[in-house]
Order: sequence, then C-alpha cells, then structure tokens
Amino acid sequence: MKKLILFLIVLLSITVSAFAVNFASEKPVTDSEWNTLLNAMAEVESNGNVNAKTLDANGKYSYGCLQIQDLYLIDSRLDYTLNDLFNKEISFEVAKAYLKRYAKSYETRTGKVATYEVIVRIHNGGPRGAEHSATNSYWTKVKAILEK
Repeated sequence: MKKLILFLIVLLSITVSAFAVNFASEKPVTDSEWNTLLNAMAEVESNGNVNAKTLDANGKYSYGCLQIQDLYLIDSRLDYTLNDLFNKEISFEVAKAYLKRYAKSYETRTGKVATYEVIVRIHNGGPRGAEHSATNSYWTKVKAILEK
C-alpha cells in the first residue's frame, strides 16, 4: 500500500510539472495564458481593483486594474477612452494589444523570445522596459503571484 501511495505521489508530481509554465523561456499564447498573466499584473498594480485611479509623482493618472496611462492607451491603437479602462475586459484588451505589439518589436530587435518576464517588464517600463533594471522588482512581484 505504501508503495502504491508513493507511486501515485510521484506520478502526480510529474504530471503537475509537465503543465508548469517556464516563465523564463515561454510566452503567453492562449487567451487563458494571457488572462492568467494579466490577472497577476492587475493584482500587483491595484489588487485587482477595476475602479483604481492613481496619480503618480509626475502628475499623470493611471486607470483601472492594470493602471494604464493615457499614452499607453493611445499606443495600443484601440479606440477606447480612459474611462473605458475601468472595465476589466477592456483594460485587458488594451494591454494585450500594446504588449503583443512591443513583444513582437522586442523579438525582431533582439532575436529572443518575448517571455512572460519580458512582457511584464514592457508593461511596467514601456516599449523597452525589458531592458531596464528598474523593472526587475516589478517582475519579481508578478512572478511570485504566477507561481502560486
């Protein structure tokens, strides 16, 4: 009986690890993967508060659960207003458009995969955010949520 239980535990461990995401080498592809990533980012940005509106040190407001600013919205090339960002689905749509665009730019420029880390750091630091050490701590926070 003990051998059977041990075997099942090992089998379960192997199965779980087979479905684990390697955030250092993979990128989100499916809608589900994107939603998981964006939910983790929203948790860090605003504790998931869709009504969040904050003023930063530069006098710029950030809106919604992902704390998106006006230039980020414009850069997404989607036809929404800042008030639309209080809708979680719209915030996610805007973020995906922006992040996919700059992830592709990163891949073209560097020849590397735009991993989860790269995408998160772009969100935090702008189109070249993955190249700035100031975005490392933001990635650490998001990664900790993703690994739960």
